[in-house]
Amino acid sequence: MMDFAGAMAFVEGFSHSGKPVRDLSRIALLLEQLGNPQDHLQFIHIAGTNGKGSVAEYLTNALIRCGYRTGTFTSPFILRYTDRIRLNGRDIPGEALCRICERVSQVASPDAGYSQFEITFAIAMLWFVQERAEIIVLETGMGGLLDCTNIIAPPLCTVITSVSYDHMAILGNTIEEIAAQKAGILKKGSPAVFAADSLPGAMQVLKERAASLEIPFRIADPYQPSCIIRETDGLYGNRFEWHGLLFSTRMGGIHQIYNAITALEALDSLPLEINWEQVQKGISETQVPARIQILHRNPLIVLDGGHNAAGIRALADVLEESGIRSWCGICGMTHADAVDTAGEVLSPYLDHVICVDGFIPNAVPARQLSKVFTCPAEVSSPSKALYLAREWAAGHHGAVVICGSLYLASFYLQEV
Repeated sequence: MMDFAGAMAFVEGFSHSGKPVRDLSRIALLLEQLGNPQDHLQFIHIAGTNGKGSVAEYLTNALIRCGYRTGTFTSPFILRYTDRIRLNGRDIPGEALCRICERVSQVASPDAGYSQFEITFAIAMLWFVQERAEIIVLETGMGGLLDCTNIIAPPLCTVITSVSYDHMAILGNTIEEIAAQKAGILKKGSPAVFAADSLPGAMQVLKERAASLEIPFRIADPYQPSCIIRETDGLYGNRFEWHGLLFSTRMGGIHQIYNAITALEALDSLPLEINWEQVQKGISETQVPARIQILHRNPLIVLDGGHNAAGIRALADVLEESGIRSWCGICGMTHADAVDTAGEVLSPYLDHVICVDGFIPNAVPARQLSKVFTCPAEVSSPSKALYLAREWAAGHHGAVVICGSLYLASFYLQEV
């Protein structure tokens, strides 16, 4: 059997994107050769531009609290490859990964054009079946219509979180085109939940697609009559009522109220027995790595992985709500199309910014990034930047925010 290094070498032998696809026949062939494990599982299927990871974790923790054996499949990983395949909150064990990689390697070779994501999805499906998972919280990788996760049969519920601009070279140049790709996971017979904070053109596409499939849908809106926002805090969480029940989120920012209510509406639509007292506990204890995550309190260091225009604006809202008026930013990015937005949106909240690269091969060059900020900017390596930012915060009675990329967030989570 493969050892762990061999298993990772097998997965990494496939390219990140794989050969282009026009349908789901490639993943269908791979899963058929493995006995179609996905057909033996029940799913909540999640697509969207922002909020997928948070909604997935809210759902996961709530379902575990309710006593369900819950699998979770997310993308990308934050700390290690195995954290994207979890059962009841625990990563797939190395032994299981090695054993399943050995099996998958017998039917999939790197020259077949599979992507790492497709291979990882196949591994996850086999493991969830072996572990008798009762429900899988399944996050798409990119888009939806042609995403390999869309091979599943109609799920218990389909969730589409906030839809905005991202991956435009692949998903389309207009918000309507992007939304159509996300809406591709909607299936006849599966109720749907749409987060209310999608851009208007996107929401119209989602509604029209649901209507054409004759499926019921809910819009998860914190400003509907059944919801009352009690308290918002940019850094330390929120409190709100939903249908008379009081909920709190550990993660800050009003966007987390949207995400939590999206998860609640999804839970309410499931044909399962739900213990709402346990759901309250599950929601309150959820912290997704790199989503307004407090790394240190003296000086305050906040980590956020928002990397597209909507995510950057959500971070700016958090900085505005925080009450802290002296911020030093450490910024590194991989999405070149969001660089100008980062400079424009974050500069008013940053007194100083340290731009970094080198945390991943395709990072935007730090000197290029530094030119978009109107606040004072300098360039550093990621390892030195944290030292410089701490020094700045101590000297200015301020705080540090690390932002711009989930890959940068992963670097610091392993460093701090």
